[in-house]
Amino acid sequence: MHLFFYGTLLDGSDNAMAREVHRLVSRLGAATVRGNLFAVPDPQGWFPALIAGEGAVHGGLYEATSALSPAQLARLDAYEEYDPLNPAASLYLRAAMQVTDAQDAAVMAEVYLYNQPLPPGSCAIPSGDFRQWITARGEAPFAGHRAEKPSTT
Repeated sequence: MHLFFYGTLLDGSDNAMAREVHRLVSRLGAATVRGNLFAVPDPQGWFPALIAGEGAVHGGLYEATSALSPAQLARLDAYEEYDPLNPAASLYLRAAMQVTDAQDAAVMAEVYLYNQPLPPGSCAIPSGDFRQWITARGEAPFAGHRAEKPSTT
Protein backbone atom coordinates (compact mmCIF):
# COMPACT_ATOMS: atom_id res chain seq x y z
CA MET A 1 0.00 0.00 0.00
CA HIS A 2 1.20 3.49 -0.87
CA LEU A 3 0.20 6.61 1.04
CA PHE A 4 0.47 10.26 -0.01
CA PHE A 5 0.80 12.88 2.75
CA TYR A 6 0.71 16.61 2.07
CA GLY A 7 0.52 18.33 5.44
CA THR A 8 0.78 17.52 9.13
CA LEU A 9 1.62 13.85 8.43
CA LEU A 10 4.71 14.59 6.33
CA ASP A 11 7.94 13.21 7.77
CA GLY A 12 9.49 15.67 10.18
CA SER A 13 6.11 16.99 11.38
CA ASP A 14 6.01 17.64 15.10
CA ASN A 15 2.91 15.79 16.25
CA ALA A 16 2.28 12.41 17.84
CA MET A 17 0.43 10.86 14.89
CA ALA A 18 3.17 11.81 12.40
CA ARG A 19 5.81 10.29 14.67
CA GLU A 20 3.71 7.14 15.04
CA VAL A 21 2.93 6.69 11.34
CA HIS A 22 6.55 7.21 10.26
CA ARG A 23 7.56 4.14 12.25
CA LEU A 24 5.20 2.19 9.96
CA VAL A 25 6.03 3.57 6.50
CA SER A 26 9.07 4.11 4.29
CA ARG A 27 9.50 7.41 2.47
CA LEU A 28 9.78 6.99 -1.29
CA GLY A 29 10.24 10.69 -2.10
CA ALA A 30 8.50 13.84 -3.24
CA ALA A 31 5.27 13.50 -5.18
CA THR A 32 2.27 15.47 -6.39
CA VAL A 33 -1.44 14.81 -6.74
CA ARG A 34 -4.09 16.70 -8.72
CA GLY A 35 -6.29 18.98 -6.59
CA ASN A 36 -6.57 22.31 -4.82
CA LEU A 37 -5.11 22.93 -1.39
CA PHE A 38 -6.43 25.09 1.44
CA ALA A 39 -5.23 25.86 4.95
CA VAL A 40 -7.89 25.48 7.62
CA PRO A 41 -7.58 27.36 10.92
CA ASP A 42 -7.91 25.49 14.21
CA PRO A 43 -7.11 26.56 17.79
CA GLN A 44 -4.30 23.96 17.73
CA GLY A 45 -2.80 25.25 14.49
CA TRP A 46 -3.49 25.17 10.77
CA PHE A 47 -4.17 21.96 8.88
CA PRO A 48 -4.44 21.34 5.13
CA ALA A 49 -7.52 20.45 3.12
CA LEU A 50 -7.14 18.82 -0.29
CA ILE A 51 -10.21 19.11 -2.49
CA ALA A 52 -10.89 18.18 -6.10
CA GLY A 53 -9.40 20.56 -8.63
CA GLU A 54 -6.90 20.99 -11.42
CA GLY A 55 -3.96 22.29 -9.38
CA ALA A 56 -0.93 20.36 -8.18
CA VAL A 57 -0.61 19.52 -4.49
CA HIS A 58 2.91 18.74 -3.29
CA GLY A 59 3.73 16.19 -0.64
CA GLY A 60 5.47 12.90 -0.05
CA LEU A 61 4.90 9.36 -1.22
CA TYR A 62 5.31 6.57 1.32
CA GLU A 63 5.09 2.80 1.25
CA ALA A 64 3.48 0.96 4.13
CA THR A 65 5.72 -1.60 5.81
CA SER A 66 4.43 -4.90 7.14
CA ALA A 67 4.18 -3.14 10.52
CA LEU A 68 1.16 -1.09 9.33
CA SER A 69 -1.67 -3.29 10.59
CA PRO A 70 -5.38 -2.77 9.89
CA ALA A 71 -5.76 -1.52 13.48
CA GLN A 72 -3.02 1.08 12.95
CA LEU A 73 -4.59 2.17 9.66
CA ALA A 74 -7.86 2.59 11.57
CA ARG A 75 -6.01 4.83 14.08
CA LEU A 76 -4.73 6.93 11.18
CA ASP A 77 -8.27 7.13 9.78
CA ALA A 78 -9.53 8.24 13.20
CA TYR A 79 -6.87 10.98 13.32
CA GLU A 80 -8.20 12.22 9.97
CA GLU A 81 -11.77 11.87 11.29
CA TYR A 82 -12.56 9.39 8.52
CA ASP A 83 -15.26 6.89 9.40
CA PRO A 84 -15.66 4.30 6.63
CA LEU A 85 -19.09 3.41 8.09
CA ASN A 86 -20.27 7.03 7.90
CA PRO A 87 -18.44 8.77 5.04
CA ALA A 88 -20.96 11.63 4.78
CA ALA A 89 -20.12 12.79 8.31
CA SER A 90 -16.37 12.25 7.94
CA LEU A 91 -14.05 15.26 7.90
CA TYR A 92 -11.81 13.48 5.40
CA LEU A 93 -12.25 10.52 3.08
CA ARG A 94 -9.43 8.11 2.31
CA ALA A 95 -9.40 7.36 -1.41
CA ALA A 96 -7.06 5.77 -3.94
CA MET A 97 -5.72 8.42 -6.31
CA GLN A 98 -3.09 8.63 -8.97
CA VAL A 99 0.03 10.31 -7.61
CA THR A 100 3.00 11.41 -9.67
CA ASP A 101 6.37 10.62 -8.11
CA ALA A 102 9.63 12.54 -8.56
CA GLN A 103 10.47 10.49 -11.67
CA ASP A 104 7.09 11.39 -13.29
CA ALA A 105 5.81 7.85 -12.78
CA ALA A 106 2.14 7.37 -11.91
CA VAL A 107 1.52 5.49 -8.66
CA MET A 108 -1.79 4.68 -6.98
CA ALA A 109 -1.78 5.82 -3.37
CA GLU A 110 -4.21 6.34 -0.52
CA VAL A 111 -4.91 10.06 -0.06
CA TYR A 112 -7.04 11.90 2.50
CA LEU A 113 -9.49 14.26 0.77
CA TYR A 114 -11.33 16.98 2.68
CA ASN A 115 -15.01 16.09 2.83
CA GLN A 116 -16.81 19.05 4.41
CA PRO A 117 -17.43 22.69 3.45
CA LEU A 118 -14.36 24.82 4.13
CA PRO A 119 -14.88 26.75 7.37
CA PRO A 120 -14.59 30.54 7.60
CA GLY A 121 -11.00 31.74 7.67
CA SER A 122 -9.72 28.99 5.37
CA CYS A 123 -7.02 30.19 2.96
CA ALA A 124 -6.23 28.96 -0.54
CA ILE A 125 -2.66 27.75 -1.03
CA PRO A 126 -2.01 28.45 -4.74
CA SER A 127 1.46 26.85 -4.60
CA GLY A 128 -0.08 23.56 -3.41
CA ASP A 129 2.63 23.28 -0.75
CA PHE A 130 1.29 23.36 2.83
CA ARG A 131 4.67 23.23 4.55
CA GLN A 132 5.98 26.13 2.44
CA TRP A 133 2.81 28.14 3.19
CA ILE A 134 3.17 27.56 6.96
CA THR A 135 6.83 28.60 6.89
CA ALA A 136 6.32 31.68 4.71
CA ARG A 137 3.49 32.98 6.90
CA GLY A 138 5.11 32.05 10.20
CA GLU A 139 2.04 30.05 11.19
CA ALA A 140 1.89 27.05 13.50
CA PRO A 141 0.85 23.74 11.96
CA PHE A 142 -1.78 21.62 13.65
CA ALA A 143 -0.25 19.72 16.55
CA GLY A 144 -2.97 17.69 18.24
CA HIS A 145 -6.55 16.61 17.92
CA ARG A 146 -9.04 19.00 16.36
CA ALA A 147 -10.94 21.01 18.94
CA GLU A 148 -14.24 20.47 17.12
CA LYS A 149 -15.45 19.46 13.70
CA PRO A 150 -16.26 22.33 11.33
CA SER A 151 -19.96 22.97 11.03
CA THR A 152 -21.60 21.29 8.05
CA THR A 153 -24.65 23.56 8.08
